[in-house]
Amino acid sequence: MIIRTLWRILLVAAALTGVALALFELRNPWVTFTVQSNTVLAAYYLWLLAARREGGPSVRGAVTLYLVVTGIVAFFALPLPQSARNLLLHCVTPLMVLIDWTAFTHTRRPGWADPFKWLAFPLGYAVLVLLTAPDLPIRMARRHLNLTEISVIDYVLAGLGFSIVFLIAGYALIALTHISTSIGKGAQKGRHHHAAER
Repeated sequence: MIIRTLWRILLVAAALTGVALALFELRNPWVTFTVQSNTVLAAYYLWLLAARREGGPSVRGAVTLYLVVTGIVAFFALPLPQSARNLLLHCVTPLMVLIDWTAFTHTRRPGWADPFKWLAFPLGYAVLVLLTAPDLPIRMARRHLNLTEISVIDYVLAGLGFSIVFLIAGYALIALTHISTSIGKGAQKGRHHHAAER
């Protein structure tokens, strides 16, 4: 319990520090999925710390998924982190939240339909990007989306591709809960059996 609490305090601190740096360093940080997902992460885990709860599997799974995909996209599509902000938001918080998801036993598991529910936020973000693309920072528009170079159909197809990534990652997270819960139950049975033998 103490380890979990300390870990989550560090997780929130990393997310808030990264977001704060983004506010100072980027022209319009709130338009990026990275800043949005890390802000959601910080708010959710602050609530967990205040309420002293583990967190429901569906909402916690959604928050974890958004950060994990942020890390995956950064790993494959972006250069190595060149600043503390990028290191915190693209590497540290995704890795820490994945460890939190895996290490701390789930009393309940997400439903198998949850990954489709978890698509709501990224799909909403995709619509936001499409509607505000002309107003995006030049750097982001050039790196992720330039509607003068690709068609809306291409953008939709790319969105479908990212949706598949979200779904695959979501089901991988659910699989991790089954594995970690099974390992936890096995270890608990082993301790009970050892105690009974005494």
